[in-house]
Amino acid sequence: MLHELPTEIALYIASYLPLQSLRNLSLVSRAWHGLITDNLQAVYRKAAILHRFVLHADLQADSSGQKPDTKKIDWLQLCQRRLQIERGWRGKAPSIARELTSTGKFVHRIKVDQKEKFVMTTRHHGGLSVIDYDTDRVLWAITHVVDYAHCEYDRGHIIFNRHDDSKEVWRYARDFQDSEIPEGFKPDEAMISASQEAAQRYASPTLRGHFRPWALLHMPEPTRAFRFSYPTLLSAGANYAYLWDVSTSSLVETINNIQTPNQDGTLGTLCYVEVNDQYAFFCGSNQLRIFARGGGALVYHLCMKDLQRVNWDVLPDNNDDPSPSSLFQPQRLHEAYHVSSSSPSNFVAAHVSTSGKDIAILTASGIFIWIRGFERLFHREATLGDIATFLNFNASRNGFRDVSIYLALGESNEKAAIATRKGLFIAPARPGLSVCRMARYDNSRHLASISCLQMTDTGLFFNWYPSSEQNRPSQPARRMMMIPPPPHGHLPAPIQIVPSPQAQAQHANQAQAPVQTMLPVGVEGQSDYLPGLEPIESSDDDEVGEYGAPDPPSPTIAEDAGPPPLVETHEDEEDEIDGGDLVEDEDLDEEAEDEIIDGFQFGGDGFMQVIVNDWFLPISSSTVHCIHV
Repeated sequence: MLHELPTEIALYIASYLPLQSLRNLSLVSRAWHGLITDNLQAVYRKAAILHRFVLHADLQADSSGQKPDTKKIDWLQLCQRRLQIERGWRGKAPSIARELTSTGKFVHRIKVDQKEKFVMTTRHHGGLSVIDYDTDRVLWAITHVVDYAHCEYDRGHIIFNRHDDSKEVWRYARDFQDSEIPEGFKPDEAMISASQEAAQRYASPTLRGHFRPWALLHMPEPTRAFRFSYPTLLSAGANYAYLWDVSTSSLVETINNIQTPNQDGTLGTLCYVEVNDQYAFFCGSNQLRIFARGGGALVYHLCMKDLQRVNWDVLPDNNDDPSPSSLFQPQRLHEAYHVSSSSPSNFVAAHVSTSGKDIAILTASGIFIWIRGFERLFHREATLGDIATFLNFNASRNGFRDVSIYLALGESNEKAAIATRKGLFIAPARPGLSVCRMARYDNSRHLASISCLQMTDTGLFFNWYPSSEQNRPSQPARRMMMIPPPPHGHLPAPIQIVPSPQAQAQHANQAQAPVQTMLPVGVEGQSDYLPGLEPIESSDDDEVGEYGAPDPPSPTIAEDAGPPPLVETHEDEEDEIDGGDLVEDEDLDEEAEDEIIDGFQFGGDGFMQVIVNDWFLPISSSTVHCIHV
């Protein structure tokens, strides 16, 4: 019997077990229940690492004194909260929606800092604002930002374009002293003056949400798209791409001839760019190209003709019964073969995971591709069909070549958010999990107007029309909407989405049409019960495994398989286990009451923001909405 092994060996074995197996062990064996209960923090610390709730590298840094915060983690509560969050994403827990109005009208771009709990927005008519999304209060703002400015944000640095194609870099005011500003490409007088005016207008002893000028980067030539992943800013022109180290304000690399023809033609019109510390990614109208950094060699390219015709159509599932207070409705996956369409398409966006091993891709025709361990394609260790999962969000085809709007990927590498003209969807980064669609966000005209989408661990951020259209003025204003996370969801994680080709592209100068940009995006637990916490009764809506058609399996390689899924069992299996319901905090009902409107809860904390823009249509207003699961 395993429980008769020495404690050290039994705990070592337990470190390879997913959460649901730990739960089952504790339920069927008194000895294992006692072992787990006596070693709660050690067992669930290992489980958190196994499921990648926290990175092993962070724990190693913590042991050396670099990150003392991880020492204070209650590992059991962390695992429980993650299960609650996953239930929310799967439509098995309430979703809370809230509207932000202090962002102003005509929102164009948004970025979110979940740690500091503020959202940054640029607008059609210029300006940049930083909003506390808990209180819907302006923390800081500047007005000299150009109309339709595209912005990027990472690790306290926000970057946006000027009319002359220069890039302004502002840094979180708390993080540096003026003496640390690099000598090259220093801020100009306009930036300094705007900073002084904003500091005086929004005076604050804590400087929360305040930014100060860091650099003004002058591009060697006009550039079309730019993307920032600290410390690298990638800015691409017609045939050259420039990589800057923002921490030193220096141009560190140039990738030449990104349009060089190969056997499948050229890259085509540039739609989107992505970058990490090893590669630069370019989405074009003809190809997706990946260049190696440190030399600029083209290591891989993908064409539309290379995409397999057998994929999984995402269809409505009327048999599922999600939580009545959830905005997320599970969808059905149907394996289908599609004859190659004569209509041309293109790659709208690509996002590389924070691990650097996986990549998510969206095409204009509505095909979402998740490639695990994409570097294996470079070395011919695997084929695209072996390691890629294909989801089709345009099963009917309906002549929509440009059905896709926006793509977002979460930092936890577990989910992607996809906006199309047919809906807003949450898709798993790993196979075998359900796809969900957001209810009440199905107006194709409004969906086509999304100009930015962000995803965190607990929410979505996008701009959307006011809900009461009959009250909209003839020249509507833009709003921002938030969707909050589940009751226990206080753990942030981001993602982003892409509009149709002309919308998703990252334009840098205002002479061109305004463009969208994307930022880099769990699974439901079979119950919230974990050994060490007393179970309580749960409703049917909290059960798992109700999906009539589970997502398809996909080939995986052990070392690249990623964390285990949080659920793999069905409801009928759970019902056979006494006391198998997930534990929820007993004081949950004692939290501040949320206002119920149209069957959904508004209010609460940890909101997800959603902002939708309408520049495709005559200028209309949209507000920011917050939705958390």
